[in-house]
Order: sequence, then structure tokens, then C-alpha cells
Amino acid sequence: MSQPDFWSRPPGLAARLLTPLAFLFDQLGRLNRLSAVPDEIEIPVVCIGNVNVGGTGKTPTAIAVATRLKEMGAQVHFLTRGYLGRLHGPLRVDLAHHDAGDVGDEPMLLAAHAPTWVSRNRSA
Repeated sequence: MSQPDFWSRPPGLAARLLTPLAFLFDQLGRLNRLSAVPDEIEIPVVCIGNVNVGGTGKTPTAIAVATRLKEMGAQVHFLTRGYLGRLHGPLRVDLAHHDAGDVGDEPMLLAAHAPTWVSRNRSA
């Protein structure tokens, strides 16, 4: 696989016009990280995620990691925000009572492998 052509071209007009917005976005992100107060929890947490919204393989990776951890004897639970679900939680996903409209499609997939919790508030 070779690099995309646009990597070797100089930035165009759109990139130059968006530079101030990119700077502002960066500064707001830095401010957010500086003001964040971490939650103290007493259990190990494995976070699988990135800045991309979808299609990068986070769910299959989480399932694979959970499967391996369970083989090692760990009690695995998934925590997700329930993107596009109407229920805000915190609640445990029940495959017999919830559907993707309630909790989002990803929690439905995860719940088939381990207990899965949905909450817009991760600490809760």
C-alpha cells in the first residue's frame, strides 16, 4: 500500500482557511484535558478507543480482548455510552428486553459476549 497523493502536495486553500479553526479546536481540547478531574476506581480498566467515530475495529478488538481476558480467568464487563440509544443509563443491557433503539447497536453486540453496561456518565 502506498501513501495517498495528497500527503506530498502542499496544503490547499481549504487547509489554510481551516487552520484557525484547527488551532481553536486544539486549544479547547487542551483546556478540557487540563480541567478534567480523574475518577478514582478500584478495579482494572482496559480502554479501547480512539478519536474516530466508527469503522476502525474497536468493537471486534474489545470482544477479542475480552475473550482472552476471560480465558485468563478475569471477570469482564463492557462499558459503553450507548451511541444512538435512547436510554441514558446506567443500566445493564439485557438482550431479552433491550434492542438497538434502546441502547445502541454496539452494546447489543458486546452483550452477547459479556455483561454490558450503558451510561452516558462513565463514572456512574
